[in-house]
Amino acid sequence: MTDQEKVIALFRELGSFNLVSHMQPDGDSIGSLLALGEALAMLGKGVRLFTPAPVPRKYAFLPGSENISAGSDGWEEEAAAVVVDCSDLERTGHFKEQIRRAAVVINIDHHVTNRRFGTANLVDPEAAATGEIVFRLLESLQLKPTASIAECLYVAISTDTGSFKFENTTAAAHRAAAALLESQPLNPGIISQRLFDEHPLSYLLLLKKVLGTLELYGGKRVAVITASRDMLEQCGAQPDELDGIINYARNIEGVEIGIMFYIDGSGEIKIGFRSKNIDVSALAGRMGGGGHPRAAGCRLKGAYGPVKERVIGAALLELEGAPSAGRVQ
Repeated sequence: MTDQEKVIALFRELGSFNLVSHMQPDGDSIGSLLALGEALAMLGKGVRLFTPAPVPRKYAFLPGSENISAGSDGWEEEAAAVVVDCSDLERTGHFKEQIRRAAVVINIDHHVTNRRFGTANLVDPEAAATGEIVFRLLESLQLKPTASIAECLYVAISTDTGSFKFENTTAAAHRAAAALLESQPLNPGIISQRLFDEHPLSYLLLLKKVLGTLELYGGKRVAVITASRDMLEQCGAQPDELDGIINYARNIEGVEIGIMFYIDGSGEIKIGFRSKNIDVSALAGRMGGGGHPRAAGCRLKGAYGPVKERVIGAALLELEGAPSAGRVQ
């Protein structure tokens, strides 16, 4: 029995599910969570949806997003836990212990660094997005996507491929997106505008401040930017508005690795990595994090200065191995 067949059997056999995504939820995690939740409800199952943080404003237009809870109210202890788009239980935040208590944990993900923590693990690093895996599950369950499922899965795939321009964009991702567009009258132009083009004024003010911290290292091959909670407060911005800002560092001509530090005042520094060729999931993994070859992250405790020095040093060492050891072809 394949991993997918095991998951399908559990979905058919069990009657109740708690679905959980990761901290700092993105389009893939929210879209996959909503689509899978609706699919299970179509099968007559009891479904509850959770994320460790509120749904970001840019994804609030997705149908059913108001049903996702950031708190534990409604969690059913007897239900199976389904963890979506999450490589590590630590990334489920305050839901971690509840998930560990579940008799059945179904892990559905596409991160190469996934730790296969479930009693059933459907992990496909070749998939462009977890939404692509959920799309295949619907096909196996012989469920035709509703308008809301189609929109959620299209957003999941579109966001994790950067509107189909990132290196993880595959023929399979395009086929899944095409099938979703054929199944329902979606408007990809409007969806793309909401996801990638429209921003509140607070985002642009925050972007101005963050780009003002830009520093270059390693012969201008490493670009570093820094954000802080103080900056967010000064701009009236929310933490989810940091999403995507790191790409400005990576996209500079000649830069190989973009790094963003976020100082949230908790004593822990959040670090994001983006690259053009180097496998930054390995870089993040050596510091207790994970992610994708071109997009990864970690969290380190300590003061900003020493943490920054350590991370930049590790990135420069990674560059020394390029193009052979550090480069993914």
